[in-house]
Order: sequence, then structure tokens, then C-alpha cells
Amino acid sequence: MEDKKISDAITKKEIENWKPGEIIFIKAGTGKGKSYFIKNRLYEFAKKINKKILMLVHRRDCGTQFQGEIDAGNKSDFIHIKTYQYIEFHAEKFDFSQYQYIVCDESHYYISDAAFNKTTDIGLEAVLKQRDKVKIFMSATGDKIERYLANRKGLNPRHYPSKELEKEFLNFNFIKTLSFFKKDETLEGFVQTAIRDKIKAIFFIHNAEKAYKLYSKYKEHCLFNCSKHNKRYYQYVNAEKIDEMLHNERFDSLILITTTCMDAGVSIKDKELKDIVCDVKDTDTLIQCIGRKRILDETDKLNLYIKNISNQQIGGTQTKLNRKLKKADFFREYGTKKYIEKYGRDPDSHSIVYDEVTDDENKGIKKLNELMYYKCKLDVFEIEIMKTHKYFHYANYLAYILGFYDKEFDDFSYNFIEDTNDQIELESYLDSMVGRVMLSRKDRTELIEKINVRDGNNNRLLRNINILNGKLQETKMNYIIEQFETSRIIHDKKRNFKQAWKVRRLCDY
Repeated sequence: MEDKKISDAITKKEIENWKPGEIIFIKAGTGKGKSYFIKNRLYEFAKKINKKILMLVHRRDCGTQFQGEIDAGNKSDFIHIKTYQYIEFHAEKFDFSQYQYIVCDESHYYISDAAFNKTTDIGLEAVLKQRDKVKIFMSATGDKIERYLANRKGLNPRHYPSKELEKEFLNFNFIKTLSFFKKDETLEGFVQTAIRDKIKAIFFIHNAEKAYKLYSKYKEHCLFNCSKHNKRYYQYVNAEKIDEMLHNERFDSLILITTTCMDAGVSIKDKELKDIVCDVKDTDTLIQCIGRKRILDETDKLNLYIKNISNQQIGGTQTKLNRKLKKADFFREYGTKKYIEKYGRDPDSHSIVYDEVTDDENKGIKKLNELMYYKCKLDVFEIEIMKTHKYFHYANYLAYILGFYDKEFDDFSYNFIEDTNDQIELESYLDSMVGRVMLSRKDRTELIEKINVRDGNNNRLLRNINILNGKLQETKMNYIIEQFETSRIIHDKKRNFKQAWKVRRLCDY
């Protein structure tokens, strides 16, 4: 099949038909020519009509790489680059008047970063207020911001490519194998394997401290990167080597260990890069991380390893999100007065509900950060979708998105790295326990510890028989724990046990 590019979907005639104030939405995966379209086709058209393009990017590394490409092509006369954060900080004073086109590159930023950034809404509102400009939103994972614009703002973007052709512009055929891992220790095992077998790899780790600690053990083989705003860990970044990487679109070290400061917009073109390891929780951010490797031809594949989130952890996250939304939901339903009466001395620590001054002296109002609120709601909704997948909610959900689900056989083609040894050990133990009666809680302790199901919130060992059997079913073990009544003669007296346990093989039923 011919490799379709965005420039195939958006012709010069299409651009001519765009009206001032219109919103254009471009959804396409890595390597589908979104940036190329801006740098070439849109640039040529804008230059012809003597109109400028404002390009907004979400990370400095992305901006640095894109600026280098613009300068190399002598196109900085009509394309200007700013970060989203710059617009947020200068929203009231920034002069948009010189631009006809505002391009929001990696526009999922508005929603994804709203999980921790309190000002993404300021930047978005500043852009949307430019009613005489053509506003272009581009992303491989932009469904959520597109939905926000439609549902919350009543806007109806012009969509490229057409919904019928979308799958041709967004697929993950370049992923050769998909694996999940559960333990932090496995990260270090991946590094050791990469060093031993000389496998070039990128590690995306959401936590800067964890990323640096892993890097510090293997400095000789690794390059470290994190945000310039991280005062504690940026001192360990070799800025010169990072700049070289951005310029050359490849890195010389065997392993790059980076935070999600490099989750989108940056290109790595290197057929020697074979593995990507992600310890990243947000699904959109994770998909963006995968896309940093630009696929050069049909033989250019990668192995993908993702840190799993257990069903218990997903449940804990949902509880936290609902708690986070509690005050905001109350404010939306009952308004300012009742909100202050109820929560006046207990402000919203998440800043979804916040104070804003008015033109009247010494007065203020309560407002809702719509993007932060919408992000939380979307995350809850996504968890509900995850939970429709049986067994491993998170892993099955991602495997489905990434194309590792066979609908005909209702089966997923991925594996858990640690399960090979752990499952063999647990299966052997369960087999040795078949038929052995456990009369008391003390008798069950070893079995419970071996199955090892823990609360996602406090890591407490769970002992409920239904939860334990759920774990056995989840991991496709051919065993079940059965609870039954029995009795024993102890010290010449009959003693009843109403909740005795024993392990049975499923094939024995």
C-alpha cells in the first residue's frame, strides 16, 4: 500500500478554501508529514499571499529541532516559532495581528498537560479569540482536544484526512513486538541486556528522579535528558550532546534515558534504534513517546516495552480522580454562593476551581478551569473503557489501540516479561498445594503471599478469596481456590471449620 502523507490529503486548492476564523484539525501518525506540510506547502502558500505563520510547540527540544529545520531552509521570514508556555505567560500582550495562520503543533498538549499545568486554558483561549485567523490543530493523539472544541466550545473543525481515510494515516505497523513489565527492577534488566547485546534503545520515564538514578548506574553507555525547568536534575544533562541529537536526529550513545520532555515533536531517524521502553502513565503521552522514532522504510521496526498498571492501581487512580472532581462537580451544579458556603475555608488544592479578580475594585469571582476539569473527566471515562477489557485492563486496552488484538480469535499477542519465571514458580507451587486443606487463616498465609495481590493505594496484601481467584483467572492459571465447610477431631473434640480452603485444578471440575 502506498504510504500516504498529509500533503496528499490537503492540496493547494484545499488551503485556498480555508476561511479566516476556521479551525483545521489534522490527525496523523508519526512520519505522515504534518510538519513537512507546514514547512513546505503551507509556507509556500503563505509566502505567496504575504501572510505569516505562527507555529506553537509544546517543548523546547521540539522547538529547537524545528527552528533548526526552518533556519536551514531559510523559511524563518514567514514561520515564527513560540512555545505554548510563552503564549500562556504573555497571553494579554502577545501580538497575533501579524499572523494569518496559527499552527498548534502536538495540540494534545492542551489536554494532556492540563493534568498538572494550571495555565493551558489561558493559552488555548488566547488562540481561540483570534477569530480572523485560520487555526490549525495537529496531533496523532488529538481526539480529546477535538472533542473538547466540539462539546465544550461548540466548534466544528474541518478534519483532515477524512474519517474514512484516517486509518491510512495512523497505524502502528512498525511495532514488531509488544511486551509489558511490572517491576522497576526490570528497567535495569533492560539496560543490562541492551549493553550486553549492544541494542540501541530509548527509555522514557515519567519521573526525573527515577530516570536519573537509572542513568547514574550506567553513565558510560547512556545519555540523559530532562526538562530545563527541572532545577534538580537538569544539571546532569549534557546540553551539547542533546543539541547534537536534535540537530542530527540521532544520538551516538547506546541508550537514551529521558523524561517525557521529549514526548512529542522530536524526531529520531536511526534504523539501529531497536527498542523503546516506556514507564509512562498517560496513554496519549505514551503513544507520543513511541512516535519519536521515525520509520525509514518497511524493514525499520521496533520492540516496545511498557510498564503495566495493575487493575488495582487503575481502581486507585479512578478513586483519586473522582475525589479530585468532587468540588468541581459541586461548583458546576450549585454555583458560587453554595460552593463558598460549603468549601469557603477549604479551597480546591487541585486548582480546578480557582479565584479570579474582576474589573471591580477589591472583588473576585470563582471560576472553573475547563481544561483541567475536562482532562479529569476524560481520564475517568478512559478508565471505564479499560475496565471493559477482561483480565489485564490496562495492557489489553493498549494492545487493542496498538493493533495487537486478533478480533477473529478474541486474543491479544503480547507478553509480560516477568511472567515466564514468576508464573512457572507459582504454577509449580499451586500444583504442590492441590488437595491440601487449609483450615485456619495461618494455614493460608503462604498461599496468599505467593499469589501476591496488593492494594493499589497502600500496597497492602489482599486476602479475599474472590480477589485471589480473580488474579488466578486473570493470569490464566489452571487452578482455583475452593472454600468449604469441614470438621476435625482435635484433642478428642470435634471442631468445625466453616471457611476451610483448598486448591483445585480447573480440569478436575
